Amino acid sequence: MPDRRPLRVVHTSDVHLGAYSGIRDGHASERHSLMEAAFMGVIDLANREHADVLLIVGDLFDNDRVPDSVVHFAAAQIARFEGRTFLIPGNHDPMDPGKIYWRHDMEALAPRLTILREHAGQVVEAPELDLVIWGRAYRDSDWHFRPLAGLPGRQDHRWHIAMAHGHFVTTGGDMSRSLLMHESEIAAAAGNWDYLAFGHWEPHADVSTAGAIAVYSGAPMPLADANTRAGWAAVVDFDAAGVRWRLHRVDPRPVKDAP
Repeated sequence: MPDRRPLRVVHTSDVHLGAYSGIRDGHASERHSLMEAAFMGVIDLANREHADVLLIVGDLFDNDRVPDSVVHFAAAQIARFEGRTFLIPGNHDPMDPGKIYWRHDMEALAPRLTILREHAGQVVEAPELDLVIWGRAYRDSDWHFRPLAGLPGRQDHRWHIAMAHGHFVTTGGDMSRSLLMHESEIAAAAGNWDYLAFGHWEPHADVSTAGAIAVYSGAPMPLADANTRAGWAAVVDFDAAGVRWRLHRVDPRPVKDAP
């Protein structure tokens, strides 16, 4: 296989910017600020690690009604990242006509941002990085959405990353859940896709299957303190030795103050 340039990626999801922004009390205001600080921490991490790529795997925004100031904050932070950013919408910020990513031109505000908008699935190439990205844009109007449906085969020797926002389920698991990603779909990606970047779960989780590397980064900041396994972003390295990932804490609270 021809040489591929080394690649470093920061993977985040479920940022939920704008959560609590309509609630006027001290706790809500504090949580809103902490969630913004956590996203700033993701950008700081990506720049500090000299990452080539930032992946935002759904639910950057908590809902479609967040104030314009929240959208402008998100775009300004993404623009602060020195590499390229790729984003797919999630179930909280879907791509239906008239929704948030159509009302706001975030790619104009953050010129190195690419939003994957195609509901059927979209391949984006970054030849300067020896990189191929794939993802599907969630729509509320599709009640049977399968985030990995239509995942194509490998195109060539370049690094291949698939982004998917959904619920992982094993054989025999609860198939009544929405946004299902079955372990057989992940296994089928082995040898074709070098890394599957998942979102939709606030806790971090490694759901790698049959040789396919599949990881939930976890949310940078949980929506509620009941979730004690969030507060992270993943740094993923791609090079001749293979693909390796590690977690970095981005929860802005001192460890002693976190639950």
